[in-house]
Amino acid sequence: MKLGRFIVDTHVHSQRHAAGKALKGSKDYDNLGKVMGQMEAYDNSPRLLYDMECYGVDMCIIEPAFGMTNPNNVDQVKRYPDKFAASCWPKEYQDKCAAGEEEWTIEGFCDALADLLKTGNFVGIGEMVLIPMRKPKEGQPPRFQTEEEIIKNCLKVMEVCRAYKVPMRYHTGTPGGYAIAYHGAQFTYNPLWVHTLAVAMPDVPIILEHAGIEGGWWEWFYECCLHVAASHKNIYLETGRWWTELYYKALNDPSVGAEKLLWGTDWGASLPVYSQLNRYPPGYTRQDLKQGIPRHQVDIWGWSLKQIQRLDINQDDMNLILGGNAVRLYNLRTPGGLTRMFKFVD
Repeated sequence: MKLGRFIVDTHVHSQRHAAGKALKGSKDYDNLGKVMGQMEAYDNSPRLLYDMECYGVDMCIIEPAFGMTNPNNVDQVKRYPDKFAASCWPKEYQDKCAAGEEEWTIEGFCDALADLLKTGNFVGIGEMVLIPMRKPKEGQPPRFQTEEEIIKNCLKVMEVCRAYKVPMRYHTGTPGGYAIAYHGAQFTYNPLWVHTLAVAMPDVPIILEHAGIEGGWWEWFYECCLHVAASHKNIYLETGRWWTELYYKALNDPSVGAEKLLWGTDWGASLPVYSQLNRYPPGYTRQDLKQGIPRHQVDIWGWSLKQIQRLDINQDDMNLILGGNAVRLYNLRTPGGLTRMFKFVD
């Protein structure tokens, strides 16, 4: 039996990198992080479609990241319009700036993002990696953004989201493994900054990607995300990498509840699921530095849906988490145009 009427994964990467040649036999995550943005990605939708049929997932929001391209995703949506909808990110602009062909500005970035959204090919933005791309200057250290710059830049992106009536995505949590400088991705490590964004633009929905749990068992980022979600009506939490116990705290909070939870697993990222039997949590996603990069397509849906299946909640709330909230936020088509499949949320 399917776990929900209409199941939507809101965070999927349907493109994949052929990394072997670039890594030259290395299994080191740090090396992968260095070359991933420089590699071309290929269409991985055959594996995705197989998993969708296997686990009863009806639709996916596919996203570009790390060399994955917008045209590839648009092509997949056109081939499978009932299966996929796409988010966009101005990769082409970022690539030009990284190559030194243009000087990166937040205005140029937002113009490129708006140009993508105005095509009508996309239902949202993502994955949210708002890092200015500049060609490195030999002998000089990289320049990192200040907190003030990051907040102002995020607000500029939110203005684009408001204009095109799409949710803002804000990345929280880190998978571990990659050597990511704190000052290179400060927003990732600071979910509480979203308090400022939510107050500034309460009419723009903000989705906290991973809701603090992308990799590892540490719950500090998760607690910060709950704090933000409980304080503002426009905050939503992406839950696909939560283990079962994490759902209960959000569901029991009267200011959060099922209405603010979105299933989104980062399918395609291939973070392994680490098991530690008879301990808490018994399983969680983690890039294992000792084992190195997995060579197979990690089965995240089997693990994630099992965590949700253990929840003893009413089915209408389950349906919201697994698809109803996504339909509302992304204005998705439901099978046969059926309406009133999900309980109403103010």
